[in-house]
Amino acid sequence: MTEQVDIETHFANNGFPGVIGIIDGTHIKIDKPSQDPDSYLNRKHFYSIQAQIVCDHRRKIRDIFVGSPGSVHNSRAFRSSPLCETLAEKCGNFYIPGDSGYPCLRHLLTPFRDHGNLTRRQQNYNYKLARNRYIIEHCFGILKQKIRQLYLLKLGKIEDIVNFIRACCVLHNFAIEDDIELQENIDNDVLMPIV
Repeated sequence: MTEQVDIETHFANNGFPGVIGIIDGTHIKIDKPSQDPDSYLNRKHFYSIQAQIVCDHRRKIRDIFVGSPGSVHNSRAFRSSPLCETLAEKCGNFYIPGDSGYPCLRHLLTPFRDHGNLTRRQQNYNYKLARNRYIIEHCFGILKQKIRQLYLLKLGKIEDIVNFIRACCVLHNFAIEDDIELQENIDNDVLMPIV
């Protein structure tokens, strides 16, 4: 089974056919920057840099955009990312769901706004979207648990911080691949008949 088919199958089996990844942003806490500190102060009142990530069902990072200051909203970070320009090309006939912080586009699915008058189908759609979004939150948790410096980066220059975060995402993917390979070997050993 090809990797793309495996991803599509997972999401289809979880009520979301045509999905090839999940998008969200996470804040990486940093020390107060020397230049323009107010733009890095996020809504939770700490200094941060955003990392916009798309991951697949195995928590492997498929796309990353790092560097938006913490005060920038997800939709603005997305619109300034290369993914915004290449989304149709990267997705083809498929979609990536995100939360309500993202714009609803042809290839970027967001929940229906609930003002108390959603239809049963709209409620079901929102439920399935929310049920599948745990994957990206889990991806962030794994990334930060494996590389604990991401809880508070103490690098001085923003450029160094951005490069460090990107490198951490590459290492995360290597670790995920190793975990997948190990699990497949365990599964194969379990299924092997004892002679």
